[in-house]
Amino acid sequence: MMDRFENKNVVVAGFGKSGQACVRFFIERSIPVTVWDSREDIVVPDWADVPFFKGSLPDNFWQDVDIAVVSPGLALSHPALCAARESGVVLIGEIELFARYNSAPVIGITGSNGKTTVTLLVTHILKAGGLNAIAAGNVGTPALSTLGQAPDYVVLELSSFQLETTESLCLQAATILNISDDHLDRHKTLAAYSDAKQRIYNNTLHAVAWRDQQITYPLALTVQVTEFSAGVHSDDFGISDNWITWQNEKVVDLSRVQLTGTHNILNIQAALGLALHAGMDIQAAAEAVYDFQPVPHRCVKIADSNSVSWIDDSKATNVGATLAAITGLRHATSGKLILIAGGDSKGADLSALSDSLNQHIDLLITLGKDGPAIAALHHKALEVTSMREAVEQASTHSRAGDTVLLSPACASLDMFDNYEHRAEVFRQAVAEVCK
Repeated sequence: MMDRFENKNVVVAGFGKSGQACVRFFIERSIPVTVWDSREDIVVPDWADVPFFKGSLPDNFWQDVDIAVVSPGLALSHPALCAARESGVVLIGEIELFARYNSAPVIGITGSNGKTTVTLLVTHILKAGGLNAIAAGNVGTPALSTLGQAPDYVVLELSSFQLETTESLCLQAATILNISDDHLDRHKTLAAYSDAKQRIYNNTLHAVAWRDQQITYPLALTVQVTEFSAGVHSDDFGISDNWITWQNEKVVDLSRVQLTGTHNILNIQAALGLALHAGMDIQAAAEAVYDFQPVPHRCVKIADSNSVSWIDDSKATNVGATLAAITGLRHATSGKLILIAGGDSKGADLSALSDSLNQHIDLLITLGKDGPAIAALHHKALEVTSMREAVEQASTHSRAGDTVLLSPACASLDMFDNYEHRAEVFRQAVAEVCK
């Protein structure tokens, strides 16, 4: 039995969604807990009737603390957490807390891009097969909320921030969908970021990995691997004649699938692989794919005005996501492909966009903090100051058969509340400009 928390002095560090779930968890079990949040102005709800510290901490705060449950939004390099480690405090996260109490089978999904789509698709497939499956983790529902529900499977979307504080999570199957520059403002190097992702394989029975990116494979050679690929592949998943194949047999007719782009074909393959390791029959799993609805803000068509397609991929907050969208849509677009990009790149290497921009993008429109850096990569770029202006320029330069893609390759917080807000502003501008 993993170490529980009775008779321990516990601190929850960070009072966001994950931190609040942890505090509720301890309160419901009558385990004493203290909360610290770095924000001076945070409002404490009435239900959180526990010792609560805001902002800077008093001297010797960590002296008698045994365990700190750290919210994923709080970097482990924070001075207060460094002081905690120096005092001998064990730092874990909500997922590790979940792992120590969970008894249900778990499927884990991480990667730079596609996590939410695959998490929800796996959950959808398992439910279609009659299993009680719950999607949780980074997808929005705290993992702790699944305890006591006795599901057949918990399907966890896991970020690198969550994984770096997780040690003992046991998984029936796991995947790293892909790795590209992301969160380097926090992880500093791609190697450190990849190392955090690799932690998903620490205690898994089966791995599902992308054949074309070896960095997605588990480092331990003893883990069984199922491969997915955009090429013809006779052993595991592949593509042939517009069908997804499994062991060289056609299983998913891509003309019937509502997800668009090559990147989403890979996502479907990964989801099928994970579902197989949960005991699903391949034909039943494949059939369930056809009625899966695309996740909002992930390469979703929001308008078709005068035969111009407008695509919302606002969730593309890193270079890899935008590269995937460009590659996936270029082959499906008969006319020009116009890209709207820019925002806060979070320290990523934007030069990785250069080749794809110049090979596949007919017109580039940029905005935001790092818009000028992206514009400098393309021979035909327009720099604008607002989303409305970006849509106006795209409308002016588009003709029937063209596609306008919002895929920023950057975070949104330099101009918007979040990527959902960015998508809504885009949608409103398209509705007004193209009416």
